[in-house]
Amino acid sequence: MTNVKKGRESVNQHIRIATCNFELNGNDDVELRARLHHRLRDLKLDLLMRQEMIGFGVSGRDSQAWLDSQTALGMKGELGPGMGATALYWAPKVFTPRRNWANEVGTRWEMPPTTLSLELTGTTIPIVCCSHHHVYDNPVRRESEANWLTRLNDKTVTLKKRRIVLPCIVGGDTNSYPEPGTPGDVPLPRLDVPDSHPLAIRNEPHRNHRSRLIIPGQPRVLDIWPDNNLREAGLEDAARHLATVPDRETDRARILAPTVDAYPTHGPATRIDRIYLSRKLLPAVADVEVINMREYSDHHTVVVSLDRAVLISILADLAVAA
Repeated sequence: MTNVKKGRESVNQHIRIATCNFELNGNDDVELRARLHHRLRDLKLDLLMRQEMIGFGVSGRDSQAWLDSQTALGMKGELGPGMGATALYWAPKVFTPRRNWANEVGTRWEMPPTTLSLELTGTTIPIVCCSHHHVYDNPVRRESEANWLTRLNDKTVTLKKRRIVLPCIVGGDTNSYPEPGTPGDVPLPRLDVPDSHPLAIRNEPHRNHRSRLIIPGQPRVLDIWPDNNLREAGLEDAARHLATVPDRETDRARILAPTVDAYPTHGPATRIDRIYLSRKLLPAVADVEVINMREYSDHHTVVVSLDRAVLISILADLAVAA
């Protein structure tokens, strides 16, 4: 059995989940895309949530690239509805798809999410899994999109005449900020500082895209609504959760590492790519990593490792309770 770094026992004892925004899907650079797929395959992922699927399709010329991506990753995949802005990939020996929720997306999304119920091998209670990409230029619309995501945390199945609320995993590019308050989290940009300040957002359109006017005549407020809405609805940011677990204090800088680097126009490094889980799944969170992807994309990849035995126990308890 292959051992990995301290903090985890082995890959086989964990379910590894990642979210990856690959900028413009490589922008037609086939060689870069191939290297990205090789890098992701090396991470030994069981579930992958992808964003920016430009050039992939389920039919016609674009279908070859989409099918090739599944082969390269060694995974099965589902491309999101509409323009194919998002996708889910899963290891077929680990997960079995049970339901596709695409018909419930409606018109609320500019970049529609990909949402499937996936059943972990050896269990009977599916997990609702979603890859999403919030719109980049409209904080009000992002709040609406996040509110749609909260619906995924109340999906149900009936087992032995008892209604069971399914657990949920949501990951993607939020284009917004985590609510402050987590010890060790990266500092948020500031709107009240000059352009020379390291936390300033110098690009004026971007300042507007990442903030909201709440009270006319008062300063604008950074957009933390998607994070707040999801957590209020019972979904927790895996990194935020693990950073507050006793005895993980020394890991906080690694767990809460930025997923987008600092840019002169867009401000400081930030943590806008996040994976959320239903709170009932949080005991299974064993590790969170931010994988450096500067060679491939403007976003880094977030990987959450779930303890397989703990996850199976949680799902079994839901089934037994029925």
